[in-house]
Amino acid sequence: MRACPLRCIPLLFLLATAGAQNNSRPYPTEDLLNRIHAEGIRAHMNYLADDLLEGRGTGTRGYMLAAIYVASQFEEMGLKPAGESGTYFHRVRFRRVETVPGKCTLSLTRGGKEQALVWEKDFVTNGDGLREDTSVSAPLVFAGYGITAPEFHYDDFAGVDVKGKIVVVLVGSPASFPSAPGAHYSDGVVKARMAAAHGAVGGIVIWAGTYADRTPFERLVRFFREPNMRWLNAQGVPNDPVPELRGFAMVNKAVGASLFQGASQSLEQALADAAATKPQAFPLAGSASIRQGARFSEVESPNVAGVLPGSDPQLKNEYVVYSAHGDHLGIGEPVFGDTIYNGAVDNASGTAGLLEIARAFSGMPTPPRRSILFLVVTGEEEGMLGSDAFAHSPTVPIRQIVANLNLDGISLFYDFRDVVALGAEHSSLNDEVSDVARRMGLDVSPDPLPEEAFFTRSDQYSFVKQGVPAVAIAEGFKTVDAKLNGRDIALNWEGSMYHTPQDDMKQPLNFDAAVKCVRVNLAVGFEVAQEDGRPQWNAGDFFQEKFGGK
Repeated sequence: MRACPLRCIPLLFLLATAGAQNNSRPYPTEDLLNRIHAEGIRAHMNYLADDLLEGRGTGTRGYMLAAIYVASQFEEMGLKPAGESGTYFHRVRFRRVETVPGKCTLSLTRGGKEQALVWEKDFVTNGDGLREDTSVSAPLVFAGYGITAPEFHYDDFAGVDVKGKIVVVLVGSPASFPSAPGAHYSDGVVKARMAAAHGAVGGIVIWAGTYADRTPFERLVRFFREPNMRWLNAQGVPNDPVPELRGFAMVNKAVGASLFQGASQSLEQALADAAATKPQAFPLAGSASIRQGARFSEVESPNVAGVLPGSDPQLKNEYVVYSAHGDHLGIGEPVFGDTIYNGAVDNASGTAGLLEIARAFSGMPTPPRRSILFLVVTGEEEGMLGSDAFAHSPTVPIRQIVANLNLDGISLFYDFRDVVALGAEHSSLNDEVSDVARRMGLDVSPDPLPEEAFFTRSDQYSFVKQGVPAVAIAEGFKTVDAKLNGRDIALNWEGSMYHTPQDDMKQPLNFDAAVKCVRVNLAVGFEVAQEDGRPQWNAGDFFQEKFGGK
């Protein structure tokens, strides 16, 4: 996506004026930084976002054209193949799950009366990744956000029995949670696993609150019309299965309010309690029946990987990974008469930035001490699938990957005075980000939109879940031109251009800002690649506790 139109992460109050910073860190030369060119970024984007590639949908001819282009660039730069069987390609098999609307139903029963809800007007669902036809009928129980988070002394399931029932939950997580942990607990797979662990057999999500304020239900439904995918392991098992849940649906706010009829409180009261971080759970009157119907097929779509071997005899066996997703949404519903979702900003731009960083590093007389692996992944728009498949089955040992820097939608809208570094405050990568920002005269700002849960919505999170410290760095809202409002520009783009065919090369783009953003990413990765010690999770950090043991 630009899953991440603005990416962010909190608690990086790193002052550019903190004069006593450590100046001994390795820092790229001006010559290296100046190898990042606006012309190079624009040229890559012009090709990748061209109509010829038909939106680079996962598993399509258009994406394969993009993958071959990236592999050809890697070969021309002299990068070594880091895929499978001596190639640049890391193969990923996908199960394509096409929803069958006529077999997707949701009905509510109260007082002996059954009410059938209307597909796309009242509810949406998609195909189940494990079963082409699945259904469930059970009583309803409300469980707040559907979260158990002992580290924050929060549990929506406390004191309620959901065994054998359909759990009704709100989208999102408590606003009091720190940004990145809140994003983790907002994740749909995390919530599904929690519900199943408590004995639930189905789930209904109410689309309400800040999410619905920003994206109306009427716009949300079109995303459910498209097929979804799961990556398959060597045994043909799809990723992230939760077989205990036999039915899922998402309903609009009006239907959500009706679910609370006859309950101890209304939806509005529940939303108010949720906003106040009050765990809550209570039975709802009646029951629901959910059916999901789908058709399965299989496609293949590769990640593309090239490596610049390090120059240090020992550290060359460790890897800094730069990643960007090369896919987008392909061909879809027409918007203003255009059906090709070109994905220029999201994410031809990140792929272009990665290629420019690779070209800069590959031209160094002596490579960095650690090896640098450049990874363009497939299936991000399907749920970070390509990066997740790679992180589960990497072509280099996962323990030897010391850090991931992910580029998803580089800065292209305005020149900026600050950066936001998703994930940096959870590890020692904070130090490199701070140092580079100070040297470039930039501030580092906390997440301005934590409710968007951007941290879990792009490929860096696939590496975090395997214990690898990761960061995604892009512009904040502080503009060089005081007449511009960064927040308004970013939110307007998200509301009008994000995931539409209008995200193409015809929109106004600021390539000077893109160069600055890419140089920041290059410099942070350079410092990591040159330093003696590898990045470490902060002691006692949330993600160190969740995934650091991996």
